[in-house]
Order: sequence, then structure tokens, then C-alpha cells
Amino acid sequence: MATLLQLVLDEPDRRVALEMARQLAGLVDAFELGPRLLRAEGPAFVTAVRDTVPDRPLACWAETEREVEALLEVGVEGVTVPASLSDEVLSSVIARGRETGRRILLDLVSVSDPAAQDARLRRLKPDLLKVPVEINFREVLGKLRELEIPLAFSGDWSVAQVPWLLLYRPVALIAGSVVTTAPEPKRIVEAIRARMAIVPTMSHFY
Repeated sequence: MATLLQLVLDEPDRRVALEMARQLAGLVDAFELGPRLLRAEGPAFVTAVRDTVPDRPLACWAETEREVEALLEVGVEGVTVPASLSDEVLSSVIARGRETGRRILLDLVSVSDPAAQDARLRRLKPDLLKVPVEINFREVLGKLRELEIPLAFSGDWSVAQVPWLLLYRPVALIAGSVVTTAPEPKRIVEAIRARMAIVPTMSHFY
């Protein structure tokens, strides 16, 4: 399957977030609610997003076991948690995700040296690793790909970088401010889609 495009909504404004989701639903494969938006609106906001884009998978950011549980209760398909959490917490969260049939996405942006995490990640075995594009790709991906854990790329990547990123065959490209802060978000997503169509991949997400 082709690499999918996921959009992070994190503007702490209910109206703006819902309008962005509605406007881009036909171009985006999945949505994620970021920490600022969830702090402002709470887990109940998931229902409002579902009503707006009922046919799109939804992931949410969480930083504690309590937050993860609250999001699982409202039926999100995935939960993103920072890799900087303790092994005990991450093991519990990942086990809970498997119990409920939901995916746990481990975000490596919160660790200083993702390449040094390989043994830990092999032990934890999350469903997906979110890799920030700001890291040294050659060094880090060499180790992470050996883990056989699906990878998604996040961070401040640009439209021009899309074909290059797809050469690494991620399961998803996760876009945030490159889209949501643009004067014309739809045009940016259309440009991303056009470049994604150039490079076929063999990946799976959600």
C-alpha cells in the first residue's frame, strides 16, 4: 500500500480545527489531535471531529496513562505518546493498546539520540515509531529499520522533501504546521499529494 498522509491539528481553537478537518478531509488519510488542542478541548472533542470527518482514522496525543485511557474510551484509532516516558509507563500503555485493539505511536522527538534507543525500542515494541525529520536520517534509520517496527516521518519537512522522504518507504508522512499555518492549506496538501503520487511505496498504516 502507498504511504499515507496524516495531518496534525493542534491550533487550540475549536472552530479552526473543525473547519481545517472539514476542508481537508478529501485529501488527508488520517487526522491527529495535538497536545495544545486537547488541553483546550479535552478528549470529548474527539466526538466533534468524528462528526466532521466520520470516515477518517483519528489519533491523539497523550502524555500520561490517564490521558491514554481517556482517549481509548472515546474510541480513537491511535494514541501518540512521547518516547521520553518511563519504560514502565510505556510498557503499560502499549499493552493497553493491544488489549483494546488500538495502535500506540511512539514519538521520538522527545529523545536526544534516537539511534541509541534501538535496544529499548526492540523491548517495548510499539506499533509505530514517529521519526522527526530533523535527525540524522542515515545514522538513525539504519538502526531503526532493523527493528522491523513501522516508521512514520514527522516534523518540519517541506513539500520539496516529499519524494526524498518517500524513498525510505515510511508508512505515513505526518504533516503539521507546514499545512495548518499556510495561507492556503488546501493548496499545500494538494502539492504534497502530487509529489506523493510520484514515488510508489510498499507500506501499511492504520
